[in-house]
Amino acid sequence: MIRKSYSLRLRHGYDFGDIKALANLHLVNKWDHAFIVYENDSMVRVFLESLPDHKTVVIDRVPTVENLAKAAFDILKDVYQDRFGRHLALTKVTLYETPNCWAEVDG
Repeated sequence: MIRKSYSLRLRHGYDFGDIKALANLHLVNKWDHAFIVYENDSMVRVFLESLPDHKTVVIDRVPTVENLAKAAFDILKDVYQDRFGRHLALTKVTLYETPNCWAEVDG
């Protein structure tokens, strides 16, 4: 199971529900229960495309926990910047692969 945590620096009185909803829309709902595959791994992609109703996410890097944490940070940083401007800054993403294995990306 992959767990994630986010560190945010928040100014003004934004509702955390709005922040969470954006994370769910742009990241969690897309990646949750999906097979994440590297775009150049053509054999795996062909196989996954042959499976009916299979949720696959294709990304531009090998899906290690370190690369997924960086991708998550990049996605959320842009989403939050577009919505909140200077009023909210994403400062860190921690992505857990297991309780003893994780990757952190600082902004």
